[in-house]
Amino acid sequence: MQQDVAKQLSHIHAQCQVCESHGYSVSVQGKSMQDYLRFTLLKFFVYLGANSGNISMNEIGYINGALGYMMSAEQIDRFHVSCKITKYSLKDSIITLMMPFLRLDLETSPMGGMSLALIEFLNQAGLDFMQVDGHKPDPFVMQDLAALILALRNFRMEYISNWEKMIAEQQRIKNRPSYPTGYGSSPWNTPSTPNTPNHPPAPQSPVRPQAPAYNGRPNIPVTPANTPFTPQQPVQPTQPKQPAAPQVKTEDKPLTLEEQLQKLNDLTGLDAVKADLNSLINLIRVRKMREERGMPQAPMSLHMAFLGNPGTGKTTVARILAGIYHSLGVLEKGQLVEVDRSGLVSGYVGQTAIKTKEVIDSAMGGVLFIDEAYALTASTGKNDFGMEAVNTLLKAMEDHRDDFIVIVAGYTDLMEEFLDSNPGLRSRFNKIINFQDYMPDELLDIFKSTCTRSGMTVTPEAEQEVLAYFVQRCGMNLKTFANARDIRNFYERAITKQANRLANDPNITDAELTTLTLEDVKDIELN
Repeated sequence: MQQDVAKQLSHIHAQCQVCESHGYSVSVQGKSMQDYLRFTLLKFFVYLGANSGNISMNEIGYINGALGYMMSAEQIDRFHVSCKITKYSLKDSIITLMMPFLRLDLETSPMGGMSLALIEFLNQAGLDFMQVDGHKPDPFVMQDLAALILALRNFRMEYISNWEKMIAEQQRIKNRPSYPTGYGSSPWNTPSTPNTPNHPPAPQSPVRPQAPAYNGRPNIPVTPANTPFTPQQPVQPTQPKQPAAPQVKTEDKPLTLEEQLQKLNDLTGLDAVKADLNSLINLIRVRKMREERGMPQAPMSLHMAFLGNPGTGKTTVARILAGIYHSLGVLEKGQLVEVDRSGLVSGYVGQTAIKTKEVIDSAMGGVLFIDEAYALTASTGKNDFGMEAVNTLLKAMEDHRDDFIVIVAGYTDLMEEFLDSNPGLRSRFNKIINFQDYMPDELLDIFKSTCTRSGMTVTPEAEQEVLAYFVQRCGMNLKTFANARDIRNFYERAITKQANRLANDPNITDAELTTLTLEDVKDIELN
């Protein structure tokens, strides 16, 4: 590594500590910024090396020297296969790394340049890496690197622009003059000065007092507004307190917009999904501001298609998104109604439209989530009524676009065929979100989160075994691989093995009951 590039890397390492000292870190559970920097740079160099052919020994030496690894060519190849590195997943990982730098930059006045320094470092390090063998860099790899750097710069500028617009709007609202309500309050009416001889106060409508909210004290009777209260009027004795109406439990209360957004951003991985949805949410917030001020708005469709393999969080994200849209005032209720083909299609002539309409009615004011939507158009037989359900949906999507959102989901390739099966589908679902498979370290984070929610802990040796298992499983490209669902099945097998290990021990401690060891996670097999 050239001296100036090594110096830049040392500077980036130091800036990671600065970000964390200010409370900013990567949104990957259990990862420090320096750990995630090291992991992301490994992906970056392996992607560049693999794109130009087999990774050379000089390139492996460069990676080990820059990142402090001692990896062999076989280990590098295994890492490349297991992580399924693409230009999209690499961009997502770098954006995840860049976000703490960017957020801290925005706090600095004038704005800091930590995020820009990271991008410039990646550009210089990529060029340095491609010349390590002493020959001219592959032009196609150079093009990939240039496209990546441009995408990162554009993301940074767009994020900063959106932030500046938000701050300007908040300042404009703060500085906007407020006028008291009532007679003579509008600046467009005839000027008036209330409470002067020429302008007596406008008569006020009688206001009925509101009963005070119950606060644990005895109820105090409130005199009706049309009955004057005098001292001679006898005060009725306090009546026995009626049972209070059942209070809504804290956990049952609707989440605020900030809580919903935090719930979305706290999900493991899905960086590209979060970036897309946060941009869409920002667009909706600004549109709502314009609407509230009477500004004209062009129609906007919020119907979406979620494309990805099983277990990548499509249903979870749809449920959170329904709550966010309700908090923003886009949807009246914000419920999620989840169906598949069987919930929409009937086996008899004329019944499918009725069945589909009933489901649509139940989803009004919320989101209709159709899983494996491609099954609606997969068969074109004489007695198949899937297209009838599709046509009924299309009409409802157009007629009720203001308070009804449809999200279709399924495998990427099959969903592309579904969207092309009807001329009206792709134009209705103009927002397509791609859900990438989880990487092994993300699956480990999901496993640890599952354990934490269940009151379990995992020994360091067990963690390493789980990570090694999913590195191998991700690299096998199995058709049965189910991402986070595999984690659930793995966890169930692990606690079963733990139960078999502890069941006959009469002196089990609490720590043993709540700890998964290497023995519990070793030699587990999934389908």
